[in-house]
Amino acid sequence: MGRPRSPRGASPSSRGDPCPAAFRPASEAEIGRLLEASGFRLAPRELGLLTRFHGFLLDRNRRLNLTRIHNLEDVVLKHYVDCLLVDRLLELPAPLLDLGTGGGFPGIPLKIVRPDLRILLGEGVGKRVRFLREAREILGLQGLDIVGRNIDREFFFPCRGVITRAVEPITDTLRRLRNCLVRDGLAIFMKGPGVDEERDRALKRFGDEYILEKDLHYVLPRSEHRRRLVVFRRVQADMEDPETVLEETEVLP
Repeated sequence: MGRPRSPRGASPSSRGDPCPAAFRPASEAEIGRLLEASGFRLAPRELGLLTRFHGFLLDRNRRLNLTRIHNLEDVVLKHYVDCLLVDRLLELPAPLLDLGTGGGFPGIPLKIVRPDLRILLGEGVGKRVRFLREAREILGLQGLDIVGRNIDREFFFPCRGVITRAVEPITDTLRRLRNCLVRDGLAIFMKGPGVDEERDRALKRFGDEYILEKDLHYVLPRSEHRRRLVVFRRVQADMEDPETVLEETEVLP
């Protein structure tokens, strides 16, 4: 089974450089100002790491096309703020698997502001896996595992939470989690506003295994971009709780 399609990648422009000049280096002051305008005042360490990540993303995007969003204000809002909002809206469980992470969203911004969380970045495309490993090394992030493979039924690792921004239908994603999301674990979907039919289809298909925990409607600050955070709780599973097996379970870096 292939990896879920992600909204983060994009095809190079047919008119030259796939990374327009608008996607430019930015100072801590610039990124900090844009974050504060959206209600986020990061600690100096957090802001420094996010700025360093932004620069690395900019550099590698010229070759890897990790994001189609190039304007600085849009990158901050639609990547960084969108990811950081999740930590305000939910009590995030750990270990937390970011499925189909692409360029590291939402996992890397979340790890920067939540260093206490063990986060796994699941990505099946080799060039993106290499990018993620480099980013982890450059940022010096501990407790951040890179899972360089597609996440499917053959992936066995006990997680209390899975989060994804991928555009794959919810039903397809829940099938992937058979052997990695423990009982009482959360499947967290970062979606657009028109997700009702997709949500209901998943509940009909997996109603004996999952319940709908939350369905949060919100708007990105200073914009008209509507979002949904749809959260399922797994109520039936054979997976052991992570605390009982994590010491004997490793994910290759």
